[in-house]
Amino acid sequence: MNFIQYIKDSFEELNNHMTWISKEEAQKTTVTVAVFTILFALAVAGIDYVFQTGLDNYFKLF
Repeated sequence: MNFIQYIKDSFEELNNHMTWISKEEAQKTTVTVAVFTILFALAVAGIDYVFQTGLDNYFKLF
């Protein structure tokens, strides 16, 4: 199988044999992922701040 035939078959598969989600469902899942990504980033930043403050205070003792 040559490369051009592979590309043609791939496009045919994507256009005719795939079931795509609706635009509304894609938007909902995108918003959900974005919100959880932001919450996770804030949690990691909070944990980092706590550890950094603890280490700074620990090393000030010496």
